[in-house]
Amino acid sequence: MSRLFRFTLFALIALGALAACASPTPEPTKPPAPTSAPAQPQATPAPAPTTAPAATKPPEPTKPAPTVASKVGGFVTEAANDPDTLDLHQTSNPDSYTVFAYIYETLVTEAPDGKFVGMLAESWDVSADNKTITFKLRKDVKFTDGSSFNAEAIKFTFERLLRLGTKSPVQSTIKNIEKMETPDEFTFKMTMKDPYAPIFHDLATSYAGILSPVAVKAANDDIGRKPIGTGPYILKEWRTGQSIVLERNPNYKHTLAFYENKGAPYIQERRLKIVPEYATRLAALEAGEIDALALQSQDVAKYTKDARFKPYDSFATGVTYLGYDTKKAPFDNPKLRQALSYAVNKEEIVTVVFENSLAKVACCPIAPSMQGYDEKLKEFELKYSPAKAQQLLDELGYKVSGKYRNAPDGKPFQPAIYTTTSNTHGKVATLLQAQFQAVGVDMQVKQMEQGALLALTPKAEHDLYLNGYGWNEPDMFSLFLSCDRVTGSNRVLYCNPDLEKLIVAGRTTLDFAKRMQIYFDAQKLTLQEAPWQPLYMSVGKSVVNAKIQGLKQDRTGGLMWHDAYFVK
Repeated sequence: MSRLFRFTLFALIALGALAACASPTPEPTKPPAPTSAPAQPQATPAPAPTTAPAATKPPEPTKPAPTVASKVGGFVTEAANDPDTLDLHQTSNPDSYTVFAYIYETLVTEAPDGKFVGMLAESWDVSADNKTITFKLRKDVKFTDGSSFNAEAIKFTFERLLRLGTKSPVQSTIKNIEKMETPDEFTFKMTMKDPYAPIFHDLATSYAGILSPVAVKAANDDIGRKPIGTGPYILKEWRTGQSIVLERNPNYKHTLAFYENKGAPYIQERRLKIVPEYATRLAALEAGEIDALALQSQDVAKYTKDARFKPYDSFATGVTYLGYDTKKAPFDNPKLRQALSYAVNKEEIVTVVFENSLAKVACCPIAPSMQGYDEKLKEFELKYSPAKAQQLLDELGYKVSGKYRNAPDGKPFQPAIYTTTSNTHGKVATLLQAQFQAVGVDMQVKQMEQGALLALTPKAEHDLYLNGYGWNEPDMFSLFLSCDRVTGSNRVLYCNPDLEKLIVAGRTTLDFAKRMQIYFDAQKLTLQEAPWQPLYMSVGKSVVNAKIQGLKQDRTGGLMWHDAYFVK
């Protein structure tokens, strides 16, 4: 199953809540204790016996470990929005994507440690010029219609994607494939026009799932309600606006190595009930009708402490950062950016604004939930140090005059931080303001609507910028810190030829270890140059019925359901 089948907790609000086939049985109500004990008459204690027989408590019966057979059964209901189609080449709808992850599988997937491993592919080789990938395929896989999975099925799928996939998020990736070959039944070879390292990421998404050519042809290309894949579940029923029922594929045998269950999933059915409203889902959770829910912040304290549920954290693939307009003086000076970064107390932000619950400190441009994160980079983080901040400001000529500092020209130094009207961003900006004031910098806070803020940044009219990014691939550098994005998504207008070389190398190097080293170097450079001061990674909170056991999590906190079962 694809990595999205692990049910990414951070997206649970969009994907919905889960319900088991049976509601938990409430414990019997205990009688209230008396407010005070009745008085008892005093009595002369009787002499103690020389030996007292020890009370023997009968041993509690040992529950036998559940067998594979005993784990199979039950159903889970996911409250979700209605998909527009189940033809993965005809949509980019995330509600459709939720269903794709149960039905379709991909050539590769991302393991819990963040590395790419084979799913329908057993192995692959990359040519010296990083343009050609040769996949060796599994020989033990069948589509759920009984037809054979082979290299021709992959070629058929990608050719159809090129023909029909204008709405697909991965069509541009497949367009970069110059030639597709099938040297034998279980070898697929693709040659790209240009080296493109994120191709493994794109091929691991369910949008790149492999179709059954037999099923597509039998449906005359109309597979929107007749999806056939190689995945762990089969579409049983779709009642538009009401529900979707997915049935366990009993013949599923090609389980990934990191699962304990080597056969079909234990859960018999996955039921998607169309219930988009959060309030309705919360009421169902409280009533015991739904077994899991991604919580909104106001409900976290209550339900994560409720013994009926087990809480799970999930982590955003991205960070919120304090950015500097590097095209505008004086913030084009990296030493000033470093000085201001030293004034930032990230731990205080996470404690005060997020109560140490809904965020974690981020040391680096790439979040801990993403490929490319490396603990060793903390060595280069500009950690909170008011003394260093004041020393550097003094050296740069920003001298204290009264309560606050003046710029080297003698005028008051009053940089403005621009951010959205988000309540959270407002709280963070206000706290940053106080932290800057503590080192003598009279920072101003300016909040504006997101659209207006994004229109402002390319003009280089802002000083500081508080916002974040979300992207689950280390190639985020090409989107948010590259030279060719300074009039768009590079909100700090940072352009560094040395970083640009690393960005190009990261996009064109397909060797995983070499690529991760490139992004280590890119992050080290960015931390030293300080166009950003990374602040925090957002954390999502979900709860799952404690009777569901066997759940595992990947590095983003995504739930991995293949080993999950209900305690009976």
